[in-house]
Amino acid sequence: MANEPSRITDNLLNVYNYCFVETVPYAFFKPNPERDIPVKLVDKEYHCEACGKVTKVKYNPRPLTYYSKGKLAQQRRIYDTIGKSFPFMGEIAAGEPFTNEAVGLCRECAAKEVLTAETPEQQVVNLSEELHRADELVVAKARAAMEKALTDWLAGVETPETFLQYNLTDFNALRDFICAVMLEDTTGVQAVLTEYLATVGEVETRLRALLAQLPEQWKAYAARSTAVFESMHDKLYHEYTVAFPAAGQLPQDYYINRSIEKKRVLMFLEQPRVESLEELLQEVGFHGEWIDLVNARLQQFGSEQEKE
Repeated sequence: MANEPSRITDNLLNVYNYCFVETVPYAFFKPNPERDIPVKLVDKEYHCEACGKVTKVKYNPRPLTYYSKGKLAQQRRIYDTIGKSFPFMGEIAAGEPFTNEAVGLCRECAAKEVLTAETPEQQVVNLSEELHRADELVVAKARAAMEKALTDWLAGVETPETFLQYNLTDFNALRDFICAVMLEDTTGVQAVLTEYLATVGEVETRLRALLAQLPEQWKAYAARSTAVFESMHDKLYHEYTVAFPAAGQLPQDYYINRSIEKKRVLMFLEQPRVESLEELLQEVGFHGEWIDLVNARLQQFGSEQEKE
């Protein structure tokens, strides 16, 4: 349970983003005046095509962000769709503030029109999102179960002398002690793993059956969080082309109609996932807050003795 960055779940997140969110790969970028256009990008607006709700997202300030001509042409079409005047190229070149526009469905409208869809095309995306949520939650649920095992053990300690049999002189000793306590009761973590494996197995079976009916590429709505970065280039992303939402804004999901590729869905489906208790414990790692729980219990004993 070393405190190392998770490998399996982090990789799953990266692959999911590549398949359904930011679908262009990272690559070296050297601006080409005939292909790339510097823009003073300041914010983004998401327009719900069903209810008309508009969500504005501010970007982290930066001097310029490079758009590819294809991505800028796409923006022109969206501006036309929402009835907004697209700025002249002279205004863009002069550094006038530019808003990135998107049209889709807000979470509330998607719940009625997308998440209940019965077409194979949309069901594949919905099931992939369900699998992604399970991948995201398994570590959080396992961590909660591990913390419960520790707090239950601490609650059962009746005297401070119990701690004297353990070597708690430094960080490594405390870490080893806490890990040993948690490993004494892995029932909760095992339950989390069992539930996760059942979900993965069920979703994988349904996804493969649906994918067998579909062509190599199709259109469907996929969720995009307003909190994730976005590349303004249609072939790659790089520091020069990416805009990052500013901190302190409440994330929301918007569902954008986009091209989905079967090979990418299969790539996400076939990624290695947590399969054993050992792997899940490694994914959770060790957290310094657990030492605080032990110290709090020791301080509680100290306070009780002072009262006596």
